[in-house]
Amino acid sequence: MQKKVAAITHFTYLHCLKPILFSLDPEVVHHLLVNTGRNLGKATVAKKLITWAWSYQDPKLMKKIDGITFLNPVGLAAGFDYDANLIETLPAMGFGFHTIGTVTLEPCLGNPPPQLARFSKSRALLVNKGLKNIGARAIIKKLQPLIMTIPTGISIASTNKHFATEAAQISEIMTCFSLFENSGLHHAYYELNISCPNTFGGEPFTTPTKLERLVTELDGLKLSHPVYVKMPIDQSPGMTKKLLETLAAHNIQGVIFGNLTKDKSNPDLHAGDVDQWQKLKGNVSGKPTWTRSNACIQLTKSEFGSRFTIIGTGGIFTGKDAAQKMALGANLVQLITGMIYEGPQLIGQINSYLDKSKVSNACLIKNN
Repeated sequence: MQKKVAAITHFTYLHCLKPILFSLDPEVVHHLLVNTGRNLGKATVAKKLITWAWSYQDPKLMKKIDGITFLNPVGLAAGFDYDANLIETLPAMGFGFHTIGTVTLEPCLGNPPPQLARFSKSRALLVNKGLKNIGARAIIKKLQPLIMTIPTGISIASTNKHFATEAAQISEIMTCFSLFENSGLHHAYYELNISCPNTFGGEPFTTPTKLERLVTELDGLKLSHPVYVKMPIDQSPGMTKKLLETLAAHNIQGVIFGNLTKDKSNPDLHAGDVDQWQKLKGNVSGKPTWTRSNACIQLTKSEFGSRFTIIGTGGIFTGKDAAQKMALGANLVQLITGMIYEGPQLIGQINSYLDKSKVSNACLIKNN
């Protein structure tokens, strides 16, 4: 029955709702979806109906990784719920985990608009948010009365502003981590976002020397939760390996591949979308990140084995896509853009596919 409901939802979304939503400003749609999700999360009946219609859970999908029990391997990536509005809704949709943020110490309005655009021919989004969020203290206050029923992570980066020195920027990041560490929240992990290309100065810690200074300071905090580093995907294989070697020497449990692509020569982009990109600021999510994300996952697994928990994100639009990332070495997967293009039932469809695929039962998952 649930499979039929998911198929009906998918058809209705693609042919009825999506054409309407894609005719509107994407930033307006984002606010609409988040506000709707937040309100549904407060209604018990609505959550039960969502769970019945879309969520797919099976004990075979459960994995214990870095001491965290994930009900399934499909998570919501950072960049969608950046103000922690969907804590009560995402479990009903069938997500196995959820990343809030990216959060910065200070509130940030983000970059000048437009902050979002659609590249439909490339099945992508142009993202120019610039780490828009209400700030660490406000998010902590919002989260304190809430119960996190699935593993929830906090993505952290420096505020999107000019820093006089690198030391000042690192100090601000450490302060943000310390606030969450001492908040009493029951979050499960941290994400260290070193790779957002839409902020002041771009990707400030994506060289081995600068990354070394950052994670050395992070080691000193002796954090009580695992840290997963959100990685760039436009680096050469050699540079990616050097960054991983840097992380491997520190108290870093995993890596996420990866962030947006900023390469306008990316062959997975439709020529018409590239022409549009030339007129806009921002960088690209979705299918144009697929090939490079997969290459980074494969490199990490082949060169470092089980040293890192690997979270694969970028271009996941189907269960087969998720399975392919896991076959390459990803322990978990995340998505945003695929859900926007395919509909809210996608999470359950992916979990159903993984449950029935050989990949989900292969010994690819790092269990502790």
